[in-house]
Amino acid sequence: MKKYLLLLLVLPFVGGCENTWDSEARDMFVQACMKTARENGTPEDKAQKMCDCRLEKIMEKHPNFAEAMENITDVIDDPEVKKCDELAQ
Repeated sequence: MKKYLLLLLVLPFVGGCENTWDSEARDMFVQACMKTARENGTPEDKAQKMCDCRLEKIMEKHPNFAEAMENITDVIDDPEVKKCDELAQ
C-alpha cells in the first residue's frame, strides 16, 4: 500500500485536470511507482517493466484516472496488478 501513497498525495493537485489518463497522469503514476521501486532496491530495468505493467493493467480496468484514484484500494488489491510485481524479481 505504501507504494500508492504518493499517488494519493498528488491526487488533489490534478483535480483541475481532465479526468483521464493523459500523458501527465501516466507519467505521474510511473514516476511514483519507480520512486517506490528504487526505495525498495529494485533494479531500474525490472522496476520499469513492473511499473509499465501496473499502469497498463490499471488503465485497462480504470480508463478514467480520477476514478482509478477514487478506487485505489481495489487497484492495489487487483490480482492482475499484483502479478506485475513478479517482473521485479
